[in-house]
Amino acid sequence: MRVAALHLLRFPLQRKVGEAPSLKGRAFVLFEELKGVQRVAFASGAALKRGVRAGQTVASAAALVPGLQKFVYRPADEARALTSLGEALLPLAVGFEVDPPEGLWLDASAAPLSGGEGPWLARAVASCAALGLHARGAVASERFTAQALARFTPGGAVVPPRASSALASLPLHALDVLGPGTTSPFASLGLTTLGEVAGLPTGAVSARYGALGLTAARFSRGEDDTPFTPDPLPEVLEEAITLDWPATSLEPLLFGLKTLLDRLCARLQGRQLAAVRLLLTLTLDPSGSMAVPLVLARPSNETRLLLELTRHRLTDLTVERPIASLHLVVEESSSELGRQLVLGDQPAGDAALEVVLSRLASALGESALLSAELVGRHRPEAAWKATVFRPPAAVTGLAADTWVEREGAQARPVFVEVPAALLERPARLLPQPTPLSAEVDASGQLTAARVHGRRRQVTAVYGPERLCGEWWGPLPFARDYFRVCFEEVGALWVFRDERDGELYVQGVFD
Repeated sequence: MRVAALHLLRFPLQRKVGEAPSLKGRAFVLFEELKGVQRVAFASGAALKRGVRAGQTVASAAALVPGLQKFVYRPADEARALTSLGEALLPLAVGFEVDPPEGLWLDASAAPLSGGEGPWLARAVASCAALGLHARGAVASERFTAQALARFTPGGAVVPPRASSALASLPLHALDVLGPGTTSPFASLGLTTLGEVAGLPTGAVSARYGALGLTAARFSRGEDDTPFTPDPLPEVLEEAITLDWPATSLEPLLFGLKTLLDRLCARLQGRQLAAVRLLLTLTLDPSGSMAVPLVLARPSNETRLLLELTRHRLTDLTVERPIASLHLVVEESSSELGRQLVLGDQPAGDAALEVVLSRLASALGESALLSAELVGRHRPEAAWKATVFRPPAAVTGLAADTWVEREGAQARPVFVEVPAALLERPARLLPQPTPLSAEVDASGQLTAARVHGRRRQVTAVYGPERLCGEWWGPLPFARDYFRVCFEEVGALWVFRDERDGELYVQGVFD
């Protein structure tokens, strides 16, 4: 099996700068408390240049760099962030395995679909860059080989199977991943590269340094049989961020939301899902919280649309205390199969409409939004009913003749057979047919009519289509329908009523 390793140099620092761009180029550290002592876990480039090192106490680091900024390092948060990155890369790799705190393994089996392992690896690195992360990678048949080359080969590498010489020039401390003290015995012998370790006799290494030394020698020769075990995907899609300072205005809040939504939407896109319903929780300082539900008119995984909706919701809120952190969870999602645009589609206008509909649904409740639903009736003006607005079936991944019925937290598809005669109808039906003042020639053909207060010439007529029915009821009908094109107006849906022979307008074609 071919496996890729991505190395994200000082990943926790990259994440921190992404959340707070003002830290770029500044001296700061991430620290954790070990046995009651605060020690530096990661130091920024500016801090390293001034002598700060990992493992150093925060007090001594602050003495070296006056004004040094300090932030808590949380390993669990970094592992979750790597998992989120792995989900964002699912379109390229069918599985991933987290290698905290700076790495990620990917299943490279799909590389031939991207033109080979080289272009595939370049796409993976570019995907990280699109998320604001600098990464370098390598592809090999063994996990350690890929990991070591990704860490110490700046331009990335693709290693053919059983090419053990690829590791020979790498420094000895590439073996540090095996655990503390792994390299010390070899360094005491004056060895500096993996090639020198690989050249040691197997029996002597095993006898002198035991199982750990033998593993180091085998890995140095590219003999790593550790299996690739993909991590399971989290069932709940959620992201959280703690603001550096409690927010008292909308601007810092929106910046934190943009970071959250970028991550969440990347994960949704990786899973080919779209959010239908989200819940934003604001943690207040010093205590308390506020829940802000977000309901989308159309399932979406686009950051811009979700950010616009969230901004409008927050603008209408009254918050009594500063906001310390944000937590965003996807409560309901659906399949996202993409949208095929055709000539005449206006995505920008659709997106603006979706924001308006989503704002109304979130502010007034889902039951306040109504839409027209086709029903199986022959009479056109009675062939629809008002129903609670639901996302279009084509976007949720259901068939075109289905809609989703929600019962509490569950959603199940309900299949509704739509008559073929109802599939091609005007976009706008009049509530009741309107008499048409028309002119006909000697043969009975429609030539002109008074439309919108003016006489309009007929340019084309298509039809007829005979519709009749409900003979059993009090209002039977028999009509011949035509699609009539008028100059400067367009196409109208016109019928001749067989009861009185008059012409009526039923609808308008867009």
